[in-house]
Amino acid sequence: MNLAWWRVTWLPCAVWAMLPLGAIACKRPGATSQQFVRLGPVVITPAAGAGDESSLVDREALAQKARSQLLHAGIFARQAAESSKPGTAVASLRITLSMELVRADGKAAVRALVRLNVSTRPSGVAPSHIGEDVQANAEMLYDPETHPDKKGVFQQLAERAVGDLLGAYIARQKLWSADRQTLHAALAAPGEIRLEAIRVAAARKLLDEVPTLIGLLSDDEETIRDAALGALVDLHDPRAVPALTKTKSMKDRREMRKIIDALAALGGQEASDYLSFVADAHEDEEIRNMANAALLRLGSKNHIKSTTP
Repeated sequence: MNLAWWRVTWLPCAVWAMLPLGAIACKRPGATSQQFVRLGPVVITPAAGAGDESSLVDREALAQKARSQLLHAGIFARQAAESSKPGTAVASLRITLSMELVRADGKAAVRALVRLNVSTRPSGVAPSHIGEDVQANAEMLYDPETHPDKKGVFQQLAERAVGDLLGAYIARQKLWSADRQTLHAALAAPGEIRLEAIRVAAARKLLDEVPTLIGLLSDDEETIRDAALGALVDLHDPRAVPALTKTKSMKDRREMRKIIDALAALGGQEASDYLSFVADAHEDEEIRNMANAALLRLGSKNHIKSTTP
């Protein structure tokens, strides 16, 4: 069955529950290689909201397709000898599905909202980047007269939406074992794959990517700018300081807070000089207070360094 139109849209969700730098998630590598994380249950659950028609979907068949897609990608271990060892990490997937038929302006469309939650047990064994909580919204045109098999249409949309969501998850996970060239290319890609590449670059301490990360500080998307800033702070590379001191966000309190905090973390004479300038001369009292507080933190950190044997 080939319907006329198909669209999938990524929606904000409770994506990754670790936020070390404000609004961005900079994931940390775990203690266990991902290839030794076994794929556990894959469960499809209906959202059961008002107007939800996901009961038309064969959830067992959908779960089997999802499991096959994940195992074929090779990001999880199959049930093998290592799965019986004590402390083996197991990943469980819960896919929540909500579907409805909508009509507007004489046209009809099927819509699906799919949420993917990946969790692991026991706690602290699997790499933290495996855990995700993301969702996507998918839609395609539907003409009941041309395609009377409503159940088949719902199944097709559900399989496409779940497959796309899992495909994006797999692509992000594969970055954690990707070679340098692949990772560098991902830093220029749009959307979540770029965000994931930034996290990987920071976690793997890839100092060669610092110039690229500095360039991303002026990206149009705030999430990209924040992620790049967080990565540069994690890498603690002083090359980021000149770019931050040339910021054009002097009157934006929220942006200035991020920059001031980053400079206090990075340290160095240039960072200290800039913070001193802001503390003395900025027209906004709150920003001056931020800069003064950052200077105190920076001075305290330098004192600790100088007194450490």
